[in-house]
Amino acid sequence: MTLGSRGDMEPYLALGEELKASGYEVAFCMPEQFRELAGEVSTHFFPMTQEYLDLIDSPDVKKITGQIGSGFSRIRTLFKLLRETSPIQEQLIRDQRDADINFNPDKIIYHIKCAYPVMAALRVKRSVELLIPMPCLLHPVRELPAIGMGQFNNKWWNKMSYRLTNSAMISQLVIGYGNKIMAEWDWAPLKRKEVRNFLLNNVPVEYAISERLFPQPKYWPEHIKVTDFRERNKSKHWEPSEDLIRFIEKFPNPLYVGFGSMINAQPKEVGQALLQLNKKHNLPIFINSSWGGIEIESPLPENIFLVKDVPYDWLFSRVRAVVHHGGSGTTHSALRFDRPQLILPHIADQFLWNKLIHKAGIGPLGFPIKKFTANSFEEKVLELLKY
Repeated sequence: MTLGSRGDMEPYLALGEELKASGYEVAFCMPEQFRELAGEVSTHFFPMTQEYLDLIDSPDVKKITGQIGSGFSRIRTLFKLLRETSPIQEQLIRDQRDADINFNPDKIIYHIKCAYPVMAALRVKRSVELLIPMPCLLHPVRELPAIGMGQFNNKWWNKMSYRLTNSAMISQLVIGYGNKIMAEWDWAPLKRKEVRNFLLNNVPVEYAISERLFPQPKYWPEHIKVTDFRERNKSKHWEPSEDLIRFIEKFPNPLYVGFGSMINAQPKEVGQALLQLNKKHNLPIFINSSWGGIEIESPLPENIFLVKDVPYDWLFSRVRAVVHHGGSGTTHSALRFDRPQLILPHIADQFLWNKLIHKAGIGPLGFPIKKFTANSFEEKVLELLKY
C-alpha cells in the first residue's frame, strides 16, 4: 500500500515480486495511474483515487517542487493546496480500507503517507509493517535533522526536528484526516500520544536503504531494520529501440542526465548547458527529459540521445556517470552499478542523498537546482568525471 510518484511504487513492487517468489499471494493498493505497472507483478490491484496524482501533476504543485516564483508565492500556493487536498486525503483513506476489506491480507506493508494502516492497527488489530525507502523521516538520527528541516549540524536541533515533523504528520495526516473518517465507521478517535507511541515503538519498520550510504544507527531499537534498497528487474518488461542500441554501440559509456519527475524554473537553460558541454568537451550524453525538467531543441548532435523513459537497470550498466535529481530510486540504481553520481537536489530527501553520496566518496557535492548556471554545472560535471 503506497502513495507518491513512480519512485514510491518501485520498492513495494520489488518486495511484492520477492514475496510471490516465496509462494505468497500479493495485492497492491496504489493510485489508479499505476494499475498497468502493478500488473507486471500481480493481478490483484485495488486502486486509490487518481485525483492524488492529478494534484501532484498540477501547475500549483509543480510551482512548489520546481521552486518557481518567490518564496511568498509558493507558501501561498501551499496553503491553497492544503485546503484543496482534504477531500482527496479522505477518499484515499476510504480506498485503502476498501482494499483491506476486499483482499483481507494477513499483513499490510505500507508507505508512511498512507494513514489507514495506522488506524486499522490501533482500532481493529490489523497486522501492519512500515516500509520506508529513505532515512531521517520518522526515527531520530543524531547526526542528521529530519528531512526538510535544514542542514544544521546541531544534535539538539536534530532531535527537535524529528519531534516537530512527527507531530505535524500525526496531527494532520493521521488525526486530522483519519478521525473524521473513523467516525463514519464507528471507530473511536485516535489520540496523538497513542499514534506516536505506535509509530516510534511498536510497528515493525524496514528502511530499504543501502548501508553503504546509511549504516543502521546502533542506538535504534530492535524492531527497526536497515536492509537494502529493493529494486526489481524492470528491463524484462521493456525492449530497447534499434536507435538506442546503435547509439550505445557507437558512443559507449555516455554521461546520463535526467531529473525524473522533477521540474525546475529554467529547463531550457539546462538543455542549452548540456549542448555546450557536449560541444566543448566532445562528451556523449544520454538525456532523459521525463516530466520536462530538461528542454532541448532538435536537431541534436549524433552523440546526444534523448528519451522520456528508460529502465535504469538496463541503462546504468552502460553509462559512465549519472547526473540526477537525487530521488531515492535513482540514487540506489546508480549505486547498484557503482556509477559516480552528481545530484542537483530539488526538494525534500534529495538534499540528504546529495550529502550521503558525497560523504561516501561516490561523487562531488552537488548544488540545488535553483542555483543552476552553465558554468557551475560544467565545473561539477568535470569533477564528476574524475571519480
